[in-house]
Amino acid sequence: MEAIQTENKTAESIQKLFKSSDCVRIPAYQRAYSWGDKQCSQFLEDLLEQKGKKYYLGQFLFEKDGNTLFIIDGQQRLTTTILFLSAIAKIKILKGENIDSIREIYLTDVFKTIDDDQVIFKKVTQKHLVSAIDDTETISQKRIIEAFNFFETELSKLDNENLNLIQQTLENAVISTFYITNKVEATQVFEYQNNRGKELSRFEVIKAYLMHQIYIQSTNNNQANNDIAEIQSIISKTYRYIEAVEGYFTENELLDNYCNLFFNIGGNIETIKEKLNKEENKTQWIKLFFENFVELTHSAKSIVSNKNQSDITNLFFVGNEANWKLVLLTIFYKGEVTGDTFKKILKLLEVLCFKLKLGDYRTDYLPHYSKQYFNPKVAYNIDNLYQDIKNVTEAGFKWYWNDGDRFKNIITNYFDNEKWHYNRNTIKFVLWQYENSLRLKNRSGALLDKDLYNSYTIEHIKPQNPTDEEYSEEFRKNFLQLAGNLALLTQSQNSKFGNKSFDMKSELFQDTALSSYTEIREKTQWTETEITERHKRISDFAKHYFDTTNI
Repeated sequence: MEAIQTENKTAESIQKLFKSSDCVRIPAYQRAYSWGDKQCSQFLEDLLEQKGKKYYLGQFLFEKDGNTLFIIDGQQRLTTTILFLSAIAKIKILKGENIDSIREIYLTDVFKTIDDDQVIFKKVTQKHLVSAIDDTETISQKRIIEAFNFFETELSKLDNENLNLIQQTLENAVISTFYITNKVEATQVFEYQNNRGKELSRFEVIKAYLMHQIYIQSTNNNQANNDIAEIQSIISKTYRYIEAVEGYFTENELLDNYCNLFFNIGGNIETIKEKLNKEENKTQWIKLFFENFVELTHSAKSIVSNKNQSDITNLFFVGNEANWKLVLLTIFYKGEVTGDTFKKILKLLEVLCFKLKLGDYRTDYLPHYSKQYFNPKVAYNIDNLYQDIKNVTEAGFKWYWNDGDRFKNIITNYFDNEKWHYNRNTIKFVLWQYENSLRLKNRSGALLDKDLYNSYTIEHIKPQNPTDEEYSEEFRKNFLQLAGNLALLTQSQNSKFGNKSFDMKSELFQDTALSSYTEIREKTQWTETEITERHKRISDFAKHYFDTTNI
């Protein structure tokens, strides 16, 4: 194949790049805007540290297609640059200053982000119309708004001299630009550049390596270009699905589960290289790698799309002590998501994970069951999967876990014999489900929002360290940390309650909308008797809720 031809302009600046460009675009196969507070803070800090000195913003790789420059490497920095300069423009407008230079060079349609986010990006950067974050459709749109708001807030603290200085530093920032005219060449340079210490996700490293291997394996440039274009289209969908499930599945979780399920390997570049080396038709294997991965990420999106089903949401609440996510990914991938067996599996997985949380167990056979169920060559269907999960939910993964029915009765023992329930990772889930049971009785609807769940913590109804009362040793040992003395409270509310007495807390309880506070508010005192009564209600509920006898 022909040698790669690149044009390298090491002395170029951000300002010169935008002045000389007609059209700068982010390819659809690139990930959406992903910078958060940490990266934006570092971006601002780096510029402030320069104090007007020359600043090197790094390397940028572009694929040239006519008058259009497609950003292969550097899109996060370039997007942030526009957001940063737009925030400066807004501040200057409020001060009555002229921003024609910024507007004409940067706040135009020369640069556009991915199609899904362009409407929000243009509103924010060109019109300074910032939507409420709740109105955004994607995580990346939310990040665009958050980045702009962050820069506006921080830059507003600067006086005019320093604001102009930091603008000048960014506009004159030196960049190294590489221009390539061939998709195949772009993959090679990207793979070479990013194997030299840049921080990329594992999937980005694998993606770059495999796309470069298309180039290595091909004897025909046109065919290689076609293969890469096809893969890029698939990757575009993959990134959109990964973004759609953010907060529920991480990119690494999806990659690891995919590689485990399909190839029985880890999701890292070393195992991928080893696997590829054993394949006879490497190009075909690479194309199938991306095709199958996008299908699995779509399964993840389907799971999250059904998060309003309590049986699915409860799994995200309870945690991932066993890899129930791989079980669900496999079931959704195979499309067997209706019927009683599926619903039973969901409930069993919830109970299993809670039991594992209580016992702090480590062994997990769920990936093994998932791979058996996934493998068409193994006589193992969804009923077999259900039965195996049913067995381990009752007796555990290891035979000795259930000596004397210890694993079977672990939840009963937890409430009947243990006196310390102030473990936020476990009791929070119980109190949340207890709250939902009361809400269903009141016909007020279950709480199924994951962000809302994460905003809650645990509060002692009778304070841990009172300032106006001395507890007996028996009370501290047998009642203070019981579930009956614990309640859900948002983190912001928790700071108000502190170690206030029950009488003082009673007034604050009036502002708490949870149904479970009704049984607390109606009490005029909170002693061993009230704690024991409430503990029994919670205990009886939990024993029934986690009972698998009829599942």
